[in-house]
Amino acid sequence: MAVRLNDHNRQSWVGPLTGGLIVLYGTTVALIFGMFLYHGQSLVASPIDVNGFGLISRNLALGQGFSEGYGETIRRAPLYPAFGALVLKLFGQYAPGTPDAITYRPLLVIQAVIFGLTCLITWATARRLFGPRVAVLAALICPLLPQSIRYVGQTEVETLMGFFIALLAYTGLRLVERPSLVTGSAFGLTAAAATLAKPVTQLYPLFFVALLLGIWCVDQLRRPRHERGLPPRGYLAAVAALFAFFVLPLVPWLVRDWVVTSGQFVGISSNAPGEALRAYVAVQPKYVFLRQDFGDWDAEANDYEEALAARYQLPFYHWNDPENGSVWVSPPIPDGVSSAMLSAQKDQLESIELKARVSQNPAEFLRKSVVQLATFWYLVVDRRQSMVVGAIALVLLTLSIVGASRAASQGARVWPVVAILVYLNLIYAGTLAMARYSMPLYPTLVVLAAGGFVALATQRSRLRKHRVRRPAPVG
Repeated sequence: MAVRLNDHNRQSWVGPLTGGLIVLYGTTVALIFGMFLYHGQSLVASPIDVNGFGLISRNLALGQGFSEGYGETIRRAPLYPAFGALVLKLFGQYAPGTPDAITYRPLLVIQAVIFGLTCLITWATARRLFGPRVAVLAALICPLLPQSIRYVGQTEVETLMGFFIALLAYTGLRLVERPSLVTGSAFGLTAAAATLAKPVTQLYPLFFVALLLGIWCVDQLRRPRHERGLPPRGYLAAVAALFAFFVLPLVPWLVRDWVVTSGQFVGISSNAPGEALRAYVAVQPKYVFLRQDFGDWDAEANDYEEALAARYQLPFYHWNDPENGSVWVSPPIPDGVSSAMLSAQKDQLESIELKARVSQNPAEFLRKSVVQLATFWYLVVDRRQSMVVGAIALVLLTLSIVGASRAASQGARVWPVVAILVYLNLIYAGTLAMARYSMPLYPTLVVLAAGGFVALATQRSRLRKHRVRRPAPVG
């Protein structure tokens, strides 16, 4: 009896202790990379605030609104800049002119902790699907993947999105395993937070519920007629809570964007039509087949958008990289005009252009989308880096297919983990897909890849034992 009690006590602390060590491990690796290695290497450019998320955080902390310096903006989703502003308020030196390396240091440290928590979710998800051995392997691999930690040293949304994507996989798995108001609410809140960080996940709840309903319908069709029935109450409660807790947190920001654009824009952030149009430049064979460095793409895409704006007799504004709390725009924005109104106007004309292009040549749009299913995993700044990134992706995707198949064959409900990966690949393929956008998926992808690796290693070990045991032929 005492032995059983000791085993129970041991199990009660081993899990939390392992989880704590994994958070510490992931955070430490991220800190070493983000604070030291990233800014000391020369493989990729290493500025801190490239896309203005940090600049908006500075302005929020200074009480200047959700702005890049030219009135309110709708160009970015709110959660990351608001979170950054809170960190700067508590720990930062964010006065105008303060160097980025000083201002954003506390935010980069917090990002390392977020990455450590992401590793914890990776471990917890793998543990539910494959057991403790695979879970530890997944958590150990996660911080060692270049894609996983690529943006820890920058004020970019990717690290936070990696956390939310992993959490969507985990909360989706929990909902399927034990549908209830609690699990539905947790999934809905996670989806809302992810959408407020980057609206690419805004359709995922519908995608998830459609899969859930489809799987339930297939299960019903396989049953004898007398065993069929309505969905269990737990599922109905979970789905109702999911949508309620997903939609309600989005409403204030939707109203805000509607107000600052005088009713011209309702959404989480603008520029989706522009990204989809720029993708037509990105899928040219010279970039897809790595004949020309993809780093040249951005300037060519800007020229395309500038020519489009000129057809409507509108200027195209070039936003230079923010630095030390300021950004320069060329040509200058007229006095009294906010960037929110300019973005709404740009969205409208590019939406018209995109709809016209798709309706006139749907085959071209389909080809673009199919090509981007692949470029999502490998296309970065130059040929050499693209090949390295693509090779890592190919290995992980192959192992993930093995892992997902093995888990499904053993009765594990692996589809909520697969679903978020497939959904994001499809969404980006329909807009603009490059390897940067796939990098937040790696902490979740490694769950399945670790399962696949262990499955293959186990199978190889069994084959070796079988060969050793096989008796030698007589005579």
